[in-house]
Amino acid sequence: MSTPVQTSLASLKASTLKLVGIIAGARLIPAGTGEAHNVLTKQAYTLLGEIVREHEKGDYIPGIVASCSKELLRVRPMTPRVWPNWHSIGHDDPWMSKHAWRTKIHAWEALGDHSCDLSVVPDPSTGPLTVDLPSPAPVPPPAPVLPSPPGISGTSGPQMSEFWDKGKGKAVAVNLAPEVEGSRKRKSPMISGHSSQPPKSAMKSRKRAKSTRPVKSAPVVKSEDEEDTR
Repeated sequence: MSTPVQTSLASLKASTLKLVGIIAGARLIPAGTGEAHNVLTKQAYTLLGEIVREHEKGDYIPGIVASCSKELLRVRPMTPRVWPNWHSIGHDDPWMSKHAWRTKIHAWEALGDHSCDLSVVPDPSTGPLTVDLPSPAPVPPPAPVLPSPPGISGTSGPQMSEFWDKGKGKAVAVNLAPEVEGSRKRKSPMISGHSSQPPKSAMKSRKRAKSTRPVKSAPVVKSEDEEDTR
């Protein structure tokens, strides 16, 4: 290998190591720190431009240089502005197999110099998040449904039921529907006009009247023995 080639490779290696330092440092900065990412992006643009101008026509290009160029070109036209995904830049970027510089990349890999290697890593800001959620409260079992008594539900009119009167040997109809207060007046068989027996309240008043009458005592009759003794 001639001296000019060695000199070119030494310059390429030095510039690539600086680029690797920028990428590695940017990976450590939180995504929300816009000013720091802005400064590092400008530094990466400037350094990458120098590498391309000096070594694009040569035979060697490190894979991480081509990967960084691809990522910067991807986010450059985006509006609003988006920072590069520094974690997706690496010497083992699978997209490099289709890059226009793939022959130069293979030539660099053939040199066996791995000092500029920086692998692609997953972006921690886009990884799955583990959230502790409280366990749901147990759902109480539904209240048991009590069966309705026979003859109460199903119709709105008065409902009748029959039972067997053992003493008379007849089926007697009974109204099971409850009467609404004020809708009907209950009639007692004791105050019916066709009954010959007076109501109990009248009988009680008569008894009270009899008990209040004065009781006359019988006249005292003196016996003949009492008169003789006197």
